[in-house]
Amino acid sequence: MRVDELTAGSSVTFYVKIGDQQMSFESSILDVNPKKRLVLAEAILKDGKVLAFKGNAISVDMVVSVSDGKPFYFENIGVEPLRLPDNTFVYNLSCTKEGVPYNRRGSYRCFIGNPVYLRNSREMKEYAVILRDVSVTGFSITCDAATDLDLAANQMVHVLLEDYLEEVDQNFSFHLYGLMVRKQEMENDKVLYGFKLNTSVTGLENYLTQKERLRIKKNRGN
Repeated sequence: MRVDELTAGSSVTFYVKIGDQQMSFESSILDVNPKKRLVLAEAILKDGKVLAFKGNAISVDMVVSVSDGKPFYFENIGVEPLRLPDNTFVYNLSCTKEGVPYNRRGSYRCFIGNPVYLRNSREMKEYAVILRDVSVTGFSITCDAATDLDLAANQMVHVLLEDYLEEVDQNFSFHLYGLMVRKQEMENDKVLYGFKLNTSVTGLENYLTQKERLRIKKNRGN
């Protein structure tokens, strides 16, 4: 989602980083006019003055709650104070990067849905499971309840994520090692396991961003 695809009335949270400190401010989208490059948001006032987020050590990220309830995250946005003809102040927002789906744990989860093999740290046996979703901090799998997979908390597992994105003609391959942090029984005799990655995975964030961008474009019919 591009910043100029936001709609008026959407709730906004600005996350302002000043050196090692971070502050958050609530706002809302007032108007969007892509042709005029205007994405107007309610200005933040302090002691009757508009806060200006400028400076070499200042960066601003933004989370927007869109109409379907799924938040979107925009990184390193521009926040330019703007005076309207009626002398009220607003912010004009800009962002060179597209927004990505966001969850409150601090990273967005990208649906994968691919069959993979899982191997746990206690035995050499492999289990056929579905890699449900992946984020830069973790992943989840589902399997049949009848499967003899039985993982303990903090048990290490490994799955190999392989994918081909036809639109960009690129193959991706990632070894995911995670610690089991969640087990949940689901409908249709399925079980979900959630895992926290024990180390960062090079290139994973780029893959997830590309995959989610392509999904959004497909849903728009582009």
